[in-house]
Amino acid sequence: MPEIPLIKCTGCGACVHLCTKQAISLSENQEGFLYPKVDDNLCVNCGLCEKNCPVNQSGKTAEKFSVRKAFACIVNDEKIREKSSSGGMFTVLAEKIIEEGGIVFGAEFDEDFSVKFGWTDSVEGLERFRGSKYLQARTENSFSECKKYLEEGRKVLFTGTPCQVAGLKAFLKKDYENLYTVDFICHGVPSAELWQKYVKYREKKSASRTVKTAFRRKNVGWKLYSLSFTFANDSEYRQSLTKDKYLQIFLKDNSLRESCYKCSFRGDNHKSDLTIADFWGIESVYPDFFDDRGTSLLIVQNEKGKNLFDSCTGRFKSKETDFFKAVNFNPSYFKSPARKEKRNVFYKDFETRGIDYLYRRFGRESLFFRFKHFVKRCLRF
Repeated sequence: MPEIPLIKCTGCGACVHLCTKQAISLSENQEGFLYPKVDDNLCVNCGLCEKNCPVNQSGKTAEKFSVRKAFACIVNDEKIREKSSSGGMFTVLAEKIIEEGGIVFGAEFDEDFSVKFGWTDSVEGLERFRGSKYLQARTENSFSECKKYLEEGRKVLFTGTPCQVAGLKAFLKKDYENLYTVDFICHGVPSAELWQKYVKYREKKSASRTVKTAFRRKNVGWKLYSLSFTFANDSEYRQSLTKDKYLQIFLKDNSLRESCYKCSFRGDNHKSDLTIADFWGIESVYPDFFDDRGTSLLIVQNEKGKNLFDSCTGRFKSKETDFFKAVNFNPSYFKSPARKEKRNVFYKDFETRGIDYLYRRFGRESLFFRFKHFVKRCLRF
């Protein structure tokens, strides 16, 4: 298996599932990201992995965006909306598939609060997948399980990052009429080991083990969301995105996977039927859809996506908007984050330094920026 440069490999796992000799596995590098590892004793150099790698395929065939319409959406059920990162549209789509006897795949926390793919055929099981998780989920054997259900004739809704959807389709190697795919506008993924370091940091601060965590609590609003931990000793940590150390490190873009800086699956290379995101800027486009409790941006890419979207009519309210106006507030649909020079040293320090140091050096705003922000706040009063 010819090695894919670190700058390109997404860790989707398609090569692992494609290998008929079980010669490929995923293992963590020193930064905590998963990369393919080949057992030379088992590899027969068939080239199947290289030929079907979604990164190698990307851009060779133009996607047919036969629809590509954008909608602002809010689910009717306010309880679902409250538990969702934005407007609750994942749940709407997933419930429809389950009602028709289908299976839904999504990212969930495991027992140590890392993230992996799971699947469910019950509405109750969707709770595990609801809400954003700002790190990369392990696909594990989800691709093979997905294929099994598709071959059985059951409808499948697969939700993941754009590169994971591309990985699934590369593994399947053909279109299935009963497969529906949903990705989201992805900023990029930080290391799973960074997250584990932060979980242990929070547990040490609370002197207790974690029993629950959520990345997008809306206690102070949708736009200024919070990361929270609930601990076994009944204590809780909850802090907004502007103050939480993990979120600030993540948002400064120094901790992302190398491939995220030149993502192969943005813009015209999205492989999904539907794309979901927060409709940032909704207050400027449709003020009546903004109440700071969450509004989804849903992009219908093709006829299959349109059919699923239309079949859910009555479960949500929506307004169509100009596609380019909508993604203007979500530039990550087209653009990768810029790779900063600090990325070169972040993961060197990561090996030996703790969260407080990483936050001070790579997450906290500069003194000049903080002073400028302070002045702006003073001028408001």
